[in-house]
Amino acid sequence: MISLNRIEAEKKHIIKSCKSCKGLGCGICYKYCVFLDKLAEAEIPLDYWHRKMEDFYGEQNFKEVVLNYMNSIEKHFSRGLVHCFAGHRGTGKTMAACSILKAAILKGYSAYYTTMVDSVSHLLSPASYNYRDLVKKIDFLVIDEVDQRFFPSPGSQQLYGNHFENVLRMRAQNKLPTIICTNSEDVSQIFGGEFEVSFASLRAQFVKVLRAGGKDARQSKEKL
Repeated sequence: MISLNRIEAEKKHIIKSCKSCKGLGCGICYKYCVFLDKLAEAEIPLDYWHRKMEDFYGEQNFKEVVLNYMNSIEKHFSRGLVHCFAGHRGTGKTMAACSILKAAILKGYSAYYTTMVDSVSHLLSPASYNYRDLVKKIDFLVIDEVDQRFFPSPGSQQLYGNHFENVLRMRAQNKLPTIICTNSEDVSQIFGGEFEVSFASLRAQFVKVLRAGGKDARQSKEKL
């Protein structure tokens, strides 16, 4: 959850840098601040609030597919598919997924961002009912960091895999758009054991895999 002070600081910066009112406050500032409240409610990481997909640094083909998704939000909501963004670290999967959530919010849809670990932790908590209700009703859901490194033992793979499959299958069957992001090159082996077989069945029916290629841009930035 993003700090309220951090949100207020972002709003003050928007008003202060507004070219229309020069810091006095206007309708444009107000709309932007309301939008920021919605981004915070959707738990989209602040690092992606002000980034634009038009400035995307990654693979051009992936960029065009994501921009097309953003420009046809209504169509993708109607189809209700699960999209899996797969590729190694630093290729822009999270930025792309968050850009889609922002586009959905601008169109009036509800949206929510979470990670694999946080999602399953919520499902295992005493207050899991509220979270289950959330993932059943939210229009666009992103589940990031679906990665084997978070499941060191066969037991944890089975536990996380079962809960993860339940979320995906429930949303897919109810035609609710879902985006998962993984660093695994072989999507079928995100989890092992029984889940590998059941996910293959789920993928064949509902999941469309999009490859995010290119270099790790974060490593490039570190060298500068």
